[in-house]
Amino acid sequence: MSSRNLGAYGPSVAVLVTVAAVLLAGPMAVRQLTYARTQASIIQASDRLRTDNVLEQINQAHRDIAAKVEPSVVYISTYRKDSESRLMLRTGPQVQLSSGSGWVFDEDGHIVTNAHVIEEAQRIQVQLHDGTLRDAEVVGTDLRTDIAVLRIAPGGLHPAERADSTTVRQGDRIFAFGSPFDFRFSMSQGIVSGIGRDAQLETLHYQNFIQVDAAINPGNSGGPLTNIYGQVIGMNTAIATGRRESTTSQGSFAGIGLAIPMTMIESVVPQLISKGEVSRGFIGVQLQPAISQPTLARGFQGEGVEILSVNEGGPAANAGLRPGDVILTVDGGRVATLAQLRSMVSSRSPGDTISLDVWRYEEEAKQGVRRTVGVTLAELRPEQMVQPALLRFLRTLGLVQLSTSTPERARQLNVPFRRGVIVEQILAGRPVDTVIDPGTIITHVFDEPVNNIDEFYARMERYFFSSPRGVVVRLVTPSGREDVINLRP
Repeated sequence: MSSRNLGAYGPSVAVLVTVAAVLLAGPMAVRQLTYARTQASIIQASDRLRTDNVLEQINQAHRDIAAKVEPSVVYISTYRKDSESRLMLRTGPQVQLSSGSGWVFDEDGHIVTNAHVIEEAQRIQVQLHDGTLRDAEVVGTDLRTDIAVLRIAPGGLHPAERADSTTVRQGDRIFAFGSPFDFRFSMSQGIVSGIGRDAQLETLHYQNFIQVDAAINPGNSGGPLTNIYGQVIGMNTAIATGRRESTTSQGSFAGIGLAIPMTMIESVVPQLISKGEVSRGFIGVQLQPAISQPTLARGFQGEGVEILSVNEGGPAANAGLRPGDVILTVDGGRVATLAQLRSMVSSRSPGDTISLDVWRYEEEAKQGVRRTVGVTLAELRPEQMVQPALLRFLRTLGLVQLSTSTPERARQLNVPFRRGVIVEQILAGRPVDTVIDPGTIITHVFDEPVNNIDEFYARMERYFFSSPRGVVVRLVTPSGREDVINLRP
């Protein structure tokens, strides 16, 4: 090809070379530019995270909550000599029965936990946050709320700070402490999913739970539930597993955890410490499980609990409450279920006056009106919470008068004091007349200890309907001799 022809193509070749160079260099330049921009973004983000990091502030808050609460959390181990025996007659090597959590209530050495954590325990040991081990004794238990109080040697204890759980609201952030699956002194977090929950646990009579989504598993039972200030607002107790039996000794977490509110704990624990049993208030009404059709037809809308009947001469009758009234609030707290109302009233002491907002249909006005009624509570006797069939069974046996064993009552009867229930009176000619003397103290139902009369009734109910061969009790005679008998018709 002539030089003239090459010269003619020269500009075209130059353009092609230039285009090829751009095509080759362009992506590289773009990549370099993108890299530079990314690197600059990383540097800027790192600077911001180091200088003004909201997440670090949250992390520090979480660490502060752990530092404040953990010293008050304890790990509880329970032991017994023979894990197979149901009669406590044999002896054997000591084995660990179960474990759970608790928290320091005061500087006197009182530890709060769930009653089911120490179920059937013959020996209880508490581990403090620093690893120190101390033996514990039972001060009192309330099976109907699943609350128990232990006592350890005082000294070097860090009581938890407590808060008023009536201020808890749905959406509040919370923290659960305990030892799930034996991972000791653990912490989880979540929010309050709901309040005033009735989980329909067959073993608990009073249920007014705080529902949370923080992970709660076996071993968390008895541990504190705190707010963002590290104050205890409740106690981890149960998980929803779709079964009616779901305390945290059974099953595993499925997104719904339940805690006893501090209002109930503050009502029960001081009484267990001072006298070993719990006195509860009641208003003297029978309640509808749901709002009746006649009340709905008269225009009632919303949530509440309807009164079915009013006990003559009782607190409600004296306050002017009527059948058909719908209780809307107790001391300003909304009432949605029968179980919630029962728990709110029982958390108050006999003699207290509570304020009830009620909806009432006025015949003359032909409309419903809302009014506030003050009710002074009477004392709910233990036998009022017992199935009538069990009371008839005990009377048939001849056990007509029972009371909580106290040192004072034991001295009056001139019998050795033991924790349990004193047999005050026996009907002559009845089945137990020849085997039990007045002054005998019943200390166990099967191998489960009895600390007061209400606990005796609760344990008897547990086995009376499921043990066709009778209920085995352990007792101490007025002479101090221990014995075991089978209560059966």
